[in-house]
Amino acid sequence: MKKLLLSLSIAFLGLAAQAQDFKPVKGDVTTEFGLTGGINTTNFNLNEGAGLLRFRYFQKDNLAYRLGFNVGSQNETNNAYGAVGTPNEGKEGSSTRKVTQFLINLGVEKHFTGTERLSPYVGGDILFGAGTTKTSFENATGSANNPVYAENTSSEVKGPGYTSVGLRGVIGADYYIAKRLYLGVEAGFGFNYESAGKTTSTTTINGTTTTVKTKSAGNSFEINPSVITGVRVGFAF
Repeated sequence: MKKLLLSLSIAFLGLAAQAQDFKPVKGDVTTEFGLTGGINTTNFNLNEGAGLLRFRYFQKDNLAYRLGFNVGSQNETNNAYGAVGTPNEGKEGSSTRKVTQFLINLGVEKHFTGTERLSPYVGGDILFGAGTTKTSFENATGSANNPVYAENTSSEVKGPGYTSVGLRGVIGADYYIAKRLYLGVEAGFGFNYESAGKTTSTTTINGTTTTVKTKSAGNSFEINPSVITGVRVGFAF
């Protein structure tokens, strides 16, 4: 009887230890990405649309520091051709538009007891962002999306770029579907201040160059709720 009770006690303690292994503990790090789209159109994307990759460091079993960052880049080129029946027929020009964006967030999370697998939390983030834009034309003019051929005409427009800073409160939960592997949801509410940068335009026509500088177009201030990706998938290591 004593051996049986001892065996049951050891088995119970083993199950309890396994249950505790589902969630991260002090010193663990987690990383995650998000799922977007519908049931038949699910895409694997990093969080926050433009590609936020997030890490968390558990300073305590119930306290984690957050770090997220994103670098996004877009490069689009459109061609323009001389009109048929003109001296420029067959000649080629182009427009190129380059956009770069950077975002980083630093934050903290307070986790609550929940259940063996469920870990609800509240937290907050400080967000910093910046972006640049450059549009150039070579033997072309007009808009970047629909350039028109123009011989011996080139130009470059740098800006407007932007910088932004914000604060956001969040509430969310992680559910551990397996040991150290979780699904999560998160929503936030905060504000963001964005300031536009200067614009410099340089145009060269038949060897003559003109430069025009334009001051900042202003700034914007937003307060709004947000859902940080539909479902997050992450793991602890």
